[in-house]
Amino acid sequence: HTTVGDNLERMEEVFRQAVKRADLIITTGGTGPTLDDLTKTTVAKVLGLELVLHEESAEQVKSFFHKRGRQMPESNLKQAYFPRESRVIPNHLGTAPGVIIEHSGKIVIILPGPPFEMKPMFEETVEPYLRDKSDGQPEVISAKVLKVFGIGESTVEEALADVLTERHKATLALLAKQAELHIRISATAANKTEADQAVLEMEKQVRGKLGDKVFAADDQDMADIVGGLLAKLGLTMATAESCTGGLIGGALTAIPGSSSYYLGGFITYSNGLKVKLLGVNEQTLADFGAVSPETAREMAAGARKNTAANLAVSVTGIAGPGGGSETKPVGLVYVGLAVPDSISTEKYNFWGDRQAIRALTVNAALDLVRRYLIQYESANQGK
Repeated sequence: HTTVGDNLERMEEVFRQAVKRADLIITTGGTGPTLDDLTKTTVAKVLGLELVLHEESAEQVKSFFHKRGRQMPESNLKQAYFPRESRVIPNHLGTAPGVIIEHSGKIVIILPGPPFEMKPMFEETVEPYLRDKSDGQPEVISAKVLKVFGIGESTVEEALADVLTERHKATLALLAKQAELHIRISATAANKTEADQAVLEMEKQVRGKLGDKVFAADDQDMADIVGGLLAKLGLTMATAESCTGGLIGGALTAIPGSSSYYLGGFITYSNGLKVKLLGVNEQTLADFGAVSPETAREMAAGARKNTAANLAVSVTGIAGPGGGSETKPVGLVYVGLAVPDSISTEKYNFWGDRQAIRALTVNAALDLVRRYLIQYESANQGK
């Protein structure tokens, strides 16, 4: 996998290396109408093929602009020129078609860079083409990503030691992300059913060892899980945020239909607004400071009281890079949770830059809510 800038000389050097070492070369990007879109030019030069106009693609590019009531710049016609011997891959979402070239025992596939254009082109045209090229029965790959929060990579590795070292039909890979850990499970088999089954068996083992530390899978995130539980249980929540500046509320409201369970939030960055909007006691701030379990408790209680939500979560912390001290270092965060019969707080010492600490705080707050909702659901089953 090589990344190269929009420079003809460097692109030619990289492509010549690729041709020497591989029978199949797939490129993404550099297929647009501007002068720095050099992929097709480079491929044509290295393979010794002339660039020729593909009339059908030219009409499609013109039609793309016509349907939008826009005048097509002449430079866009560049996107309809391809190396001779090309098989054109239609692009239904943009103006840059892709191509498949079979030349001198090599296969070159050129695709546009934007993922929302490239991915469907690959799935609709390239993948079937490559399957047809496979010798015998092509193998199928199945994969699933489990997402973990509240436990470090080394601890996860220890918990999964036997799974990682023993031979299984499926394999595991641990991938550290900014605010969570991903466990990618993958399996290869002769058909999809066998591959999916191998992944499922491995998933059961991982979940059995990590329990509720696994909070989501694949495209779901913490807000999706919390929102789903709130909707399922018919509960509402509110937020009181200081160091995250509205990120928790933003994560929840990014989900369609969240108005059924998220009532709203308070961004109380200053002490004055903590007092005025949430009813935090001035003496609490004077005695313990804004970043304290006492303040987090009162913030959560105030948010729940002022919105009449079933539960409310609060966050207050030091995201950095400045503002820390020996007793309250950068990364210190308190999360409060107010529910009908209690108010609790959790202390965290996060590390990383400002963005990482804020992202970790969002996940910590939502994870506290998630764990409460799981307990609530378990306690109220059958009622």
